[in-house]
Amino acid sequence: MRLASTRWHSRAAFIAICLGLTSWLSAQPQSAPLFEVKASKYLLGTKVDFSGMHNSINDCKLAFYHGFQEMARLEELLSSQRSDSEISRINQGAGKHPVKVELETFAIVKRAIEYSYYFGGDFDVTIGPLIQLWGFNGEGEISLPERQALKDALNLVGFREVALNDADTTVFLERQGMKLDLGGIAKGYAIDRAASILQENGVRNFIINAGGDIYACGAKTGERKWTVGLQHPRKPGELLATFEAQDMAVATSGDYERYKFIDGKRYHHIIDPRTGMPSDRNQSVTVFSATAEQADVWATYLFIVGKHCALKCNEIDALFVSATGTIDCSSKLRRKFVVDFFE
Repeated sequence: MRLASTRWHSRAAFIAICLGLTSWLSAQPQSAPLFEVKASKYLLGTKVDFSGMHNSINDCKLAFYHGFQEMARLEELLSSQRSDSEISRINQGAGKHPVKVELETFAIVKRAIEYSYYFGGDFDVTIGPLIQLWGFNGEGEISLPERQALKDALNLVGFREVALNDADTTVFLERQGMKLDLGGIAKGYAIDRAASILQENGVRNFIINAGGDIYACGAKTGERKWTVGLQHPRKPGELLATFEAQDMAVATSGDYERYKFIDGKRYHHIIDPRTGMPSDRNQSVTVFSATAEQADVWATYLFIVGKHCALKCNEIDALFVSATGTIDCSSKLRRKFVVDFFE
């Protein structure tokens, strides 16, 4: 009888465990289906596309809304094309008085000056007079400047003549006519901020594309990364290559973005601050980096100087399309990223 009782109790215990396990499993949240959510808005002078994977379309759209709002806020703060921005106020005070700005504006101007020093002036945040002279600031028609006007504008370019006061966050351009232009850094910073906002709002798998400057976070589905296409610099609407991206930024500077043919020659918006002329060393340069801000700055710098003139080029992963159309992609980059080129 003792043996039979033991068997009965063992069987009852086993059934209880099974029932408990079944109840526990049924109580666990089931993986919800993922939806691909997309939204676009015109900001920072370009079309900005958000695409994300999320189990709630409404929650994802709300996160996108906050991301777009953040980029719009930064445009109001940092755009030299807006007369009421803090950058414009700094420019309006050039040669007259220091201008107190928000800490965020002060910090990005300070970083831009540091980049200018780091690249020895080949990247220069005070390039505003040249951008305005050529008409690439959107205020006038793009035109080839006269020699004296170009010389005068070049004389106003000089990042060493920007006085920064950390104590009261003031910025002073020491000569009248000087102008800051954050075109080589602000868009990257705005993308990084938008990426942070999306993550703070629960979106972990997304890609932001702002006119070819990209930040990819997480994966599209499972282990599948986001696929990024690189614009062919001489074939509108066609791709040069594709590659997979995850938790990284990509920025491309190209002579096909804003340009005008004058007397059969292409003149574009990426100006060499030493000569005042559009750089003619490359058709495009794509940089792969941890942040969009860093990728943005490096892409501008490398486009201007070209690979063979670049300082510390081994610090960054980049793909060059030279002025003649030759593709230069390092073996290190090919090992890190699977890049598929089109014929």
